[in-house]
Amino acid sequence: MSYIMSTSLLLCLVVILANLPRHKTIKPFWRNQKSKPKPTLLPSIEKDPEFYRKLREEIPPKNETAKKFIKNFLRIRHRGKRSSHIEDVVIVMDGSGSIGLCEFNNGKKALKALMQYKQPGIDAKYAMVTFASQARRDFNFLPQLDAAAKMSGVKFPRGATNTQAGLAEAFDLFITGSRGFDSREIVLLLTDGHSNKDNNKTVPNAQKLKENGVDVFVVAIGGQHMTGIHEMAHVATFPPENFLFRVEKVGDFFEIVKMAIKEVAPGKYKILNEYKSPCN
Repeated sequence: MSYIMSTSLLLCLVVILANLPRHKTIKPFWRNQKSKPKPTLLPSIEKDPEFYRKLREEIPPKNETAKKFIKNFLRIRHRGKRSSHIEDVVIVMDGSGSIGLCEFNNGKKALKALMQYKQPGIDAKYAMVTFASQARRDFNFLPQLDAAAKMSGVKFPRGATNTQAGLAEAFDLFITGSRGFDSREIVLLLTDGHSNKDNNKTVPNAQKLKENGVDVFVVAIGGQHMTGIHEMAHVATFPPENFLFRVEKVGDFFEIVKMAIKEVAPGKYKILNEYKSPCN
């Protein structure tokens, strides 16, 4: 009798826990926990300014960055297979005035191309956030091709650089819409400089994502005299050589995406290569 009662109580507890609102601080005890991020070992800018100077000024050739993108973001190894099957990706895109409408449109082209590349056996969903003075949720998690179809409707917001608001919106998307502990959760942040609105919250909001198992990739856009590389390095998951992609222009990121797709899906590349950036 006591065994039956204990079993009944346990089943009740399981039902209650399973129906609790999904929040990262309340996790059913029987589900596998995502591994915590490795500690960030980045040096302070005072102790090692040379480290950040190199990140800022040494922009790798696009073909090298494409290989890095394939290996670390797409996770396609030498045999052509990816290492996970379910992915929830939030794009967080800078729409501040310094980006400009033309380069913003290049970013949309790059992201649409990325969403249209559908790897067999991978169930990926994408959501989109843009930010300028405020953050805007453009669409919730959608299957890749449905998300790609939404990209043409994403408008250039123009304004300040409120990166922390974009990261906070991404966190909310994972809380309310991610498929949970079985998925690889990713943020892909495209930004061209140091945040200038509530910037004391930018790195903490990124850390909150990372502490909850989200991989944060950063596309750091700008020339050799760009500002904010220190912040971008701390927003990205450690180490930066795997999670920070350095480009001069948004259009260069589109070229990198095309190079990556040419490597993994040559037929798709022929269509992409027809587009030429109109930006100077």
